[in-house]
Amino acid sequence: MLDSVKGKIPKLSSNALFAAKNNYNKVEVKAKNIIKDSIEKRLVAYISDLNTSKEIYNRLVNMFKVSDANQNLFLKHKLKDIKKVEDEDIQSYFLRITEIKNDLLSIGEVIPGKELTITTLGGLPPDWYIFRTTILNNDRIPRFEESM
Repeated sequence: MLDSVKGKIPKLSSNALFAAKNNYNKVEVKAKNIIKDSIEKRLVAYISDLNTSKEIYNRLVNMFKVSDANQNLFLKHKLKDIKKVEDEDIQSYFLRITEIKNDLLSIGEVIPGKELTITTLGGLPPDWYIFRTTILNNDRIPRFEESM
């Protein structure tokens, strides 16, 4: 069925065998119904004029596709500005950084471990000064994963 949605099963010509055409139509109807049942009702108006599951799928993908460049800039800015809040424990702070790092990885952007460590240390409040200074004064700055 996914092949039908992605357009890998071409629509058969009018002189195709009745059984094959009938099977294609059943799969196509089922695929369209699954898509329509899976989306919010307000979105049905945007796809009601389309004939095939592939057209519906493509319209929905294009409606919700996020530009990788915009996502990349947003996530890098979010990482650059991250700060540990006063009542937050260090594990939660590391978890927030890890989530941003993973979001960047999902769009193909790799942040070097050393850069991530420096960013993490830069977001720590003043009471972490001795810890931050000790890490930064080492001959080798550990990767983010090593500091967790």
